[in-house]
Amino acid sequence: MTYSQRGSAYSNMVSVNVAIPLQWDQKNRQDRELAAKLALADQAEAQREESLRAHISEVRAQIQDWENGRERRARYERELLPLARERTQAALGAYRGGKASLSEVLSARRNEIEVRMQALQLEMETARLWAQINFMIPDEAASRHANTPTNFPANPARETK
Repeated sequence: MTYSQRGSAYSNMVSVNVAIPLQWDQKNRQDRELAAKLALADQAEAQREESLRAHISEVRAQIQDWENGRERRARYERELLPLARERTQAALGAYRGGKASLSEVLSARRNEIEVRMQALQLEMETARLWAQINFMIPDEAASRHANTPTNFPANPARETK
């Protein structure tokens, strides 16, 4: 209902609007509010699914990085560290036999120490990845999947495959 005060040449005006919905084809007519709320619910569900997929892919990428770090650490333990120790022992034996200089022994020892430091650096990076993975996976999921093959060791930095 509206009231309008018009100019002096006209009288004031009152308007009454009445709307009566016609009931034909009601089953095919869309309720706009319901459709809008359903669209918002669908949008929220899609955003949640997208966020979940992104989270899962991030966790999988970190798990892959962690496994690669473990494999590299195992290779250091299996191949590189023993080789560096053997080189140091060989240089020391050659020095004792008078066939090598002290600088060669020190160089071999420095190389062995560098290889050990690289192995420790790799172990630290792998442990950091494990901590991030542990933070990203909720406790309920971890306890629910405790017996799965993707179960992580208590101390991943010390274990090798």
